[in-house]
Amino acid sequence: MDVDLRKLRYFVAVAEEAHFGRAAERLHVTQPVLSRQIRALEQELHAQLFTRDKRSTELTAAGHQLLEDARPLLAAAQALCRRVQEAAQETSTFTVGFMPGITVTGAVRAFATRHPELSVQVVRTSWDDQVQSVHDGLLDVSFV
Repeated sequence: MDVDLRKLRYFVAVAEEAHFGRAAERLHVTQPVLSRQIRALEQELHAQLFTRDKRSTELTAAGHQLLEDARPLLAAAQALCRRVQEAAQETSTFTVGFMPGITVTGAVRAFATRHPELSVQVVRTSWDDQVQSVHDGLLDVSFV
């Protein structure tokens, strides 16, 4: 069975918003399109992912499991695309994350000087995303 990443992105948006209308706005699609995609995903997985009524949208046990597994899968797919695009370029990129209040300028300059073949980028992180950004491949290293 193949899992469509677009449908997974749609599912995650509905799960995070707990509302089809808000998720549709976030994804820039119409609500009927989103509903059809979620129904198709449920059919493909042979599992109901949401319980819905006129007032609420809630995850089922299967939906909770899919949400837990979908987030790292989508992040890995995004990192894969980034790495392939970098490999196609003449220079490789090394991405350094840092927390507010930490000065990394000296270390980054020294690293860039030692490795002129790399394009060094610096990205500000927060307590909430620093570890996940490294795990997802969005950062090569992070100062915390």
